[in-house]
Amino acid sequence: MPSGKTRFAVYDSSIYIENFRTGRFTRRLLESTQIPRCSAVVLHELQRGARSREEAAFAKALARNCPILTPTESHWNDAAEVLKAIRDRERYESVKLASLAFDVLIALSARGIGAILVTTNRTDFEAIRHRMKFEVAYW
Repeated sequence: MPSGKTRFAVYDSSIYIENFRTGRFTRRLLESTQIPRCSAVVLHELQRGARSREEAAFAKALARNCPILTPTESHWNDAAEVLKAIRDRERYESVKLASLAFDVLIALSARGIGAILVTTNRTDFEAIRHRMKFEVAYW
């Protein structure tokens, strides 16, 4: 576990995609004192959504160079409960819940190691935070 001043950070796919395409977060990422951890879910999203060879290569390099968090059986079970609660509270349809499932798994994995989740996706992660606690930063 890191010291009191150093923390783990799990970056959502929205951070990597935005930075890869625009460079918007390069300085923040390079100057961060947080220790990055990669979510297996985020890596899946990046590889699945790669639009060019460069994006695919970036996702593969990230997977090789960053310690990976993989959702546990408990995370999957907890995610189902969170998604059911969101469905009941927000009245989301199945398609929307399916798109939130990966975000819930990312949040549970980050919370599991005491990491802060960093994202640009405020809307979806705020909906998730109504049902479960985890630390998040919106860039």
